[in-house]
Amino acid sequence: MNIYEIAKKAGVSTATVSRVINNSPKVSEKTRAKINKLMEEENYIPSAFARGLSGSSVKSIGILTIDIRDQYFASVIHSLEQELSLHKYNVILCNTGGESDTQRNYISLLMQKKIDILILVGSVFKYDELKEVIKSVSIKVPVIIVNESVEGDNIYSIVSNEGEGIEKLVLYLKELGHREFVYIKTSDSYSAKRKVKGFRNSTDNSAILIGENSLDSTAVLANKILDLEIRPSAIVCDEDITALGIIQQLTKRGFSIPIDFTVTGFNNLIFSQCSNPLITTIDSKSSAMGLSAARLALDILEKRNVPTLSTINTKLIIRESSSVNTRGV
Repeated sequence: MNIYEIAKKAGVSTATVSRVINNSPKVSEKTRAKINKLMEEENYIPSAFARGLSGSSVKSIGILTIDIRDQYFASVIHSLEQELSLHKYNVILCNTGGESDTQRNYISLLMQKKIDILILVGSVFKYDELKEVIKSVSIKVPVIIVNESVEGDNIYSIVSNEGEGIEKLVLYLKELGHREFVYIKTSDSYSAKRKVKGFRNSTDNSAILIGENSLDSTAVLANKILDLEIRPSAIVCDEDITALGIIQQLTKRGFSIPIDFTVTGFNNLIFSQCSNPLITTIDSKSSAMGLSAARLALDILEKRNVPTLSTINTKLIIRESSSVNTRGV
């Protein structure tokens, strides 16, 4: 039994059934009682679509992300979904793989689903034209962007203060006596650019090596580090998984971490807590990002005044992979 059959049997429109489902006052008590009795007899359970036929909110929120397998994205989305579910919102999650056409198709699909708000998790804006798509979407529904910032009406952003996090990390390493650094960059995202800027702001002409965000690529990166004319005492990685791979590769080559090299990560994900040694890192507060995005969405939908840009501060997590620089001592 669906809403069309309920409406036909009750001799009313589907919109009227939907109003009853949503407890709208725009239905007579006689008609309400008739429809409620019929739904009970038929064991009818209203869907989100049925709730939306009256023109009211379907209490659905669309989430667009690049790769749900990425632990950072997964952590953000898990926290986000948990908070939204407490407030009886349905979540529709779309995994784009970073492809422009796929992103466009999913955005179109989500709009057809009559979502109340669109949340983008991660730097999905590899293509400038997609920004225009987002701006066009924001005319119809609010858009929240997690860890990215795009200006526009009805567009809201929550970003991690990643540049400041890197500066905080480098300052700590300098206090340990480190002066020669190398930075490992594995992405061209806006998040990665903020981290690089923080590194540049806190070091003098230190090397930046570019690799891929995978354990396999770290063998090549380790060789590049060892081939540098001035070998660094501290290796700053833009992701925890990269730091884990660098530690493994240098250990295979006979080096000891942190005696020969200090190695640090970023995000404070599970990789940093399972490594040997445990990895010094920056906690980018992924769960807090997700929770903040969910609460921002709820505030927007409740018509409360909210800032268009919110910033989450990071935290330095000191573990075993960093130590005092003993070179030349």
